[in-house]
Amino acid sequence: MGVAALAAVGAPPFTAAATAATPDDTAVAVERAASVSSTDALDGSVLAGILGIDFAIATPDGAIPGGATSGGTTPGGATSDAKSVAAMPGGATSSAPAAAPTVPTTLVAPAVPTAPAPTSASVPPATTWEPVPSGSAPAATASGPPAAAEPDSSFAPVLAAEFRSYLATRPGAVSVALYDPATGMTVDVTNSTRTGWETASTVKLDILTALLSKTGESGQLTAGQLRLAKPMISISDNASASTLWRAAGAQSGMNGFFRGLGMTSTTAGGGGAWGLTRTTAYDQLRVLRAVAYPGSGLSANAMATAAGLLDTVIPSQRWGLTAGVPAGVSVEIKNGWLPYGGGWVINSLAHVHGAGKDYVMAAYTRDSRTMATGIETISGLSRLAWRYVPGAPDPKALAAPDPIALAAP
Repeated sequence: MGVAALAAVGAPPFTAAATAATPDDTAVAVERAASVSSTDALDGSVLAGILGIDFAIATPDGAIPGGATSGGTTPGGATSDAKSVAAMPGGATSSAPAAAPTVPTTLVAPAVPTAPAPTSASVPPATTWEPVPSGSAPAATASGPPAAAEPDSSFAPVLAAEFRSYLATRPGAVSVALYDPATGMTVDVTNSTRTGWETASTVKLDILTALLSKTGESGQLTAGQLRLAKPMISISDNASASTLWRAAGAQSGMNGFFRGLGMTSTTAGGGGAWGLTRTTAYDQLRVLRAVAYPGSGLSANAMATAAGLLDTVIPSQRWGLTAGVPAGVSVEIKNGWLPYGGGWVINSLAHVHGAGKDYVMAAYTRDSRTMATGIETISGLSRLAWRYVPGAPDPKALAAPDPIALAAP
């Protein structure tokens, strides 16, 4: 069934808002909304997975929602995330929710734009936008070239409001975050009180990044690791992920990696169940920044290794955060999908760069009725991101004026 045919028909209800505490080292505007529904309870399909049995959620006529099959394949023919819990990239943990994410010490600024008023009658989803200080451009002089234009950070509250309005029309719970290095702005929005989101196969990028963080300046995986990393990323192979999860130190090693990267709301799955790792979109920006931008955790060679592997993701798994992005723009992407808790977990991580724009984005969804519904929710967020993230200033607009032209009568 096509994605377009499964557009949402209603908006989830919300309860009264509360305000989160502001970290001491930066000013952050946060709004909270509470969903009145919850689907955290394990259902029969999850219990089947815990027992090591392949499972999928079927409709009354026997069809698998979103096109997945009980044999574990997706509509594009790739390996499905619906495997036993020890190998499946998704699921909830029974551990207590992690503390709310703190702002990294590099994200410090004296002020934050004032939060806009809610755009609908309902209480808006949680929203955060944060500036990172960028160097001030020198003032233009009469005899010298004009100063470079400061990046326009005003897009952040606008994009946050657009995310809120859009999510009010979509089913399920969503956590979405975006970081724009040109302006230093982070947009973080959720329509749920959930404090943890099943990673599904997106944790495979975390595994890869954890291994690369140990490679130093060489940035090279061992021959054996590289042989497994290729299918883990390109076709989302679960067996390869299980082996590399152990190579990264399994639960304790990955938790150490998460803490080292400042991911305070991410907890690795136990018992070899890497797919049961829980996280937030905000936390996953740390991983994306590490693989996309210098000085964020990986050497230049390690970043190149990660980008090269992400570029091999097969076309059938390049959905979600590619939506609305023009042809010719690079998108390094890793997605995850899993039938779980009576619905679908659909997630997408991406580094989008080209045509004057450059940003990283994470989207986590839960409780979609079908796989296609979750994909369409993320696709809509992607279209908004591409529309509102500012591009680089037009070089022609920054050119020094022609003194001859100015002197002409």
